[in-house]
Amino acid sequence: MKQLGSTQVYLLALVFIGLTGMLVTEPWIIRVAFLLIILVSGYTAWRLEASRMEEKWRLAQRQQEHDNDLKLIAVVNRLRHDWMNDTQILFGYIQMKKFDNLRPYMEKIKMTMQQESNLSKLGIPSFIAYLLQFRVQSKTLELQVEVEQEINLGQLQIQHGLIERLVRQMVACIQEHTAFEDGESGTLSLEFDVQDDCLLLDFVYQGPYNREQLEQSVLQRFSSRGSQYSLENEDWHEEEVGVTLRLPFHI
Repeated sequence: MKQLGSTQVYLLALVFIGLTGMLVTEPWIIRVAFLLIILVSGYTAWRLEASRMEEKWRLAQRQQEHDNDLKLIAVVNRLRHDWMNDTQILFGYIQMKKFDNLRPYMEKIKMTMQQESNLSKLGIPSFIAYLLQFRVQSKTLELQVEVEQEINLGQLQIQHGLIERLVRQMVACIQEHTAFEDGESGTLSLEFDVQDDCLLLDFVYQGPYNREQLEQSVLQRFSSRGSQYSLENEDWHEEEVGVTLRLPFHI
């Protein structure tokens, strides 16, 4: 890359020499020669710069693909870890002959599987990926998405990208104003409520937080947003917060 930059400097110097030569010389044949130097040097410099930018873009693309692969692997590992835990618990019940515990635990696994299936069918791939990745990446805040029935958010008459943007902002807002001490963590649950004329995003946070700061931040970010969405409800308690956003359908 350094060698390429030096070559471009030399070419630009030739362009400058050519321009200077055209200004100070009078014979037309010499001016033509200088013009050719300008054209050839300038075109070559432009091609080198285009090649450099293309290579830079390719490197960025490869890095992005590498990062995406790592995120996918992390999600798969987390899912595998959760299933291994469930399997070990089931084997433990069998070995200890606690057969009465098998049925309720199997029902719990069944509900989890249905939740995961509904989550994968939300209809917004980037949003689904964000929810899965957050589960892996966050160490102090657990995000629980409650999807009791199959919902395709991508088919709702709502501004493109609005649902994901609001969820990301709310999660960031909660994270910014938590008050965790060593070893503490919190839980943020999200539920989608599809009504006749709107979608409700119900957030419930449980854990320590700075109430004054979080309340002010929520009001600043989510109130008075016109027709796109509105702050439907807020409920503040010690170590528990409930916030509902209303997203009207645009027909």
